[in-house]
Amino acid sequence: MGEVSILLVDDDEALATVTAELLEREDERFTVETVPSATDGLQAMDRSLPDCVVSDFEMPETDGLEFLQAVRERHPQLPFIMFTGRGSEEIASDAISTGATDYLQKQSGAEQYELLANRISNAVTQYQSRKQLEETTAEYAAVFENTRNGLLLVDVEQDGFRFRRCNSRVLEFTGLVESELIGKTPVEALGEKNSRKIAGAYRKCVATRETIEYTLTLDHPVGEVIHEVSATPIISDGEVEQLVVAFTDITERHNREQELLEERAVIQQALDALEDPLFVLSADGHIEHCNERAGELTGHTGQAAEGLPITDLFPEAEREAITDAVHRSLDCGRATVTAALLTDGGHRRTYEFSGRSLTDLDGNTAGVVMISQRTSDD
Repeated sequence: MGEVSILLVDDDEALATVTAELLEREDERFTVETVPSATDGLQAMDRSLPDCVVSDFEMPETDGLEFLQAVRERHPQLPFIMFTGRGSEEIASDAISTGATDYLQKQSGAEQYELLANRISNAVTQYQSRKQLEETTAEYAAVFENTRNGLLLVDVEQDGFRFRRCNSRVLEFTGLVESELIGKTPVEALGEKNSRKIAGAYRKCVATRETIEYTLTLDHPVGEVIHEVSATPIISDGEVEQLVVAFTDITERHNREQELLEERAVIQQALDALEDPLFVLSADGHIEHCNERAGELTGHTGQAAEGLPITDLFPEAEREAITDAVHRSLDCGRATVTAALLTDGGHRRTYEFSGRSLTDLDGNTAGVVMISQRTSDD
């Protein structure tokens, strides 16, 4: 807690001055402003809201309770301490029921100011802690609701799991309404088949006490949905009490990836149907891909060929020409070179290699494709 501003309302200006001086002496964080009436107090609060209000009870025109009511209408949670020379259980009860944070009767001696300072400090600390918690909760709720991912808060019960809270993205992904999900167990909300998959993942999260990530395909009212999921345990007093489950609907992405895989498979079949070798090279001349014929001839197939310098497949005397052809393809867009490819059996086969530069989606040069044509029977 940093500096604490206090508004002291008391029609006895001499006593108010003494009280302010002694409070500031009791706690160096305190800064006390004094005003002689409730009306002046409300005006002072409009100018600058204090951290705590300390008010007398008996004041002309507007007494302490009426002042408290006016403050509570504007600031329901602001610390307000009734500090009055008139004391009775009835006044104390009225003050507390009206919303006073605390009640303290004026006494003789300096000890009362030490007690008042402690009451102020405690009230302000609790107020600021509560305010910070409310702000944090509000921020958390805003993040929870506005994130692009689906978020679920799941209670861990003795015999299973129960959905406690969700954001709107969950309802979009699943096609459910909130009443069909919140307060329900996985089997109640999603059915026996889906709940087995979910409960298994949740149990693993509880057992490991660590965040787990997995992909899950579920049958929802909107159809089959593929989720990319992470489940994180919330541990309190050594026990996993809740899980925060975040998931993204990757159905569209998954379907597109499947389409691309199918397209690549077709393209690969077409390339493998070529009778002559073909190589796809990175910008630094290393093999990124080759067709089936290239693998058969050189003995370097699939992953065994990936990352291999293309020059390794040619006699040492011809490697400079191959390197030059790759550079000219990158710089000029195309190049042609005739060279002998070393076969797996140690023989040489002469081809005319046509290099063509390849570009990425941004139009930047990304590599070279080397297409060959047999020129002799050697």
